[in-house]
Amino acid sequence: MEKSLLIIERIVVESLFKKSLDFEKLKVQTSLSESLLQAVLGQLIQKGILVFKNYEYELNWEHKSLWLPIVTDKEGAKAEIKELFSSLVNQIYEKEEGAKLKVQKIYLNQREKEELERNLADIDSFIQGVRNQRKVFPVKENISKQQVVFYGHCEYRSLVDEILKVS
Repeated sequence: MEKSLLIIERIVVESLFKKSLDFEKLKVQTSLSESLLQAVLGQLIQKGILVFKNYEYELNWEHKSLWLPIVTDKEGAKAEIKELFSSLVNQIYEKEEGAKLKVQKIYLNQREKEELERNLADIDSFIQGVRNQRKVFPVKENISKQQVVFYGHCEYRSLVDEILKVS
């Protein structure tokens, strides 16, 4: 079995995490084309991650020990973040409406770094508050319409060193 999932496989798995869905509902949830969705579903069934029962697709919870490590794999998550970030950068430079990205290079003294950390903690708190609110007052979510939020910081030198390691 493969070590990680492709991003199009992940969106299907995420769509089915809470409940089973029929093909049409999955198509709406994922926004994948019919032919691509059929191919992905076939692959996930073949890998033992999904089962098809009563005209619906669902995660194969009976054999989760076989596929859960693949879904939660650190390298897979890293690859997904890279793919998403790369796609966001492409959308920004193609002037896609609704896509926003800010990258700033600035020297921060210790006090300013601490303030930045507090502001990032506020973002974390906001996102966790939204998640908690969804538990109390659920909304009909569509996986493909979720917002993807990136934030963080590190020294420029560290990024350059990492790029040079890969090259």
